[in-house]
Amino acid sequence: MADLIRPHIQDFARDDLPSLKMVRSMPSEYRGVFENLRDALKEARSCVFRSGQYVLTDAEIAVQAWLHQDVLARVLPQLIQRGFLARDDEGALFSPHLYDRLLRKEEREAAKAEADARWQQMQESCDVPEGISRKAMAARENGKKGGRPRKSPVMNTTQRSMPLMSTVDGGKGAAENPSKKPITGLGYETSVPSVSIDLELERDNNIPSSSISGETENPALAQEQVAQTVARVIATTGMNDQAPYAVSLVRRWMGQGAEPDTIISAIREHTEAMRKNGEEPRRLKVFEAAVLRGIEVQHLRPKVQDTAPEKPQTVKENAKFEQAWAKAAKVWKDAFTDCRDFGAVKRRWPELAQENGLPPVPFEKTAYQQHFMHQQSAQVAA
Repeated sequence: MADLIRPHIQDFARDDLPSLKMVRSMPSEYRGVFENLRDALKEARSCVFRSGQYVLTDAEIAVQAWLHQDVLARVLPQLIQRGFLARDDEGALFSPHLYDRLLRKEEREAAKAEADARWQQMQESCDVPEGISRKAMAARENGKKGGRPRKSPVMNTTQRSMPLMSTVDGGKGAAENPSKKPITGLGYETSVPSVSIDLELERDNNIPSSSISGETENPALAQEQVAQTVARVIATTGMNDQAPYAVSLVRRWMGQGAEPDTIISAIREHTEAMRKNGEEPRRLKVFEAAVLRGIEVQHLRPKVQDTAPEKPQTVKENAKFEQAWAKAAKVWKDAFTDCRDFGAVKRRWPELAQENGLPPVPFEKTAYQQHFMHQQSAQVAA
């Protein structure tokens, strides 16, 4: 797997990154341009607008992000000033947040490789009781350290002693319901004058989810999603004068089940088709038929469920794989400890593998498994 293109930068202050929630306070045009630039980088599986060693110009970036050049030229300095975009030492535009996410991913992979090597070493030194799994062993070690810390503070004594049940005076309710049968139809059940649940306390402690109670989603959240989608529509089309009409259209389309990406994709495809015919869209209404077709395709699109890969059986033939993977993890750990540069170790890995007698495959557990599975298949066929 090739290395991801990354910015050429000496110092990267990760602690100074602004929260992405601060995007909400920007004008709608800024938010739309920012979302388009991030989408373009994600589609390219990159965090910097660079093609190999070539640095893309602002005009080329505008084409990649489906933006008008004048819109990008007007908004880009503001996004850089606010810390949501930056330029590396060679002037390439990049996303600090996507670069930070890439670095965190590499750190997790390095920590996982180190943990795999440590577990293999424990197995070889017989420090693991027979029959216990790695997950069970980790749980046992965490238990010795006191277990996982609480995510929320412990309630005070008054809250712990507050009763969940309280008696209700019979009064008029008892006369109207002498059979003392539960009263239904109010969304809950209670009885008069017997013991009933303190509904106010229960409502505070057990907030029902919208999927169970049938309540609609948070209207503020839905309104924010509409606003973000409108900003993307305006940034994609450049029709700043039709913002109020865009709000009405987007709200109607999303009410019919359209996802934001469906709306933007339909607008882009229809714009491209019109430009091939020498036409230019001038009204947002021209995109409605394309968006409605996109909604139909979206509803018909099958939802693929992620399935976890099956674990390979631990048999005698896998002994070579286990030994090779443990050795590879140790080589990787030593190399990473020397330079603390994940990318450099990854680029040097073919050379390191050859020097240590390891298979000529990437440092990935699945790659090692497939390598030895192919060897086993070849031996069986012979």
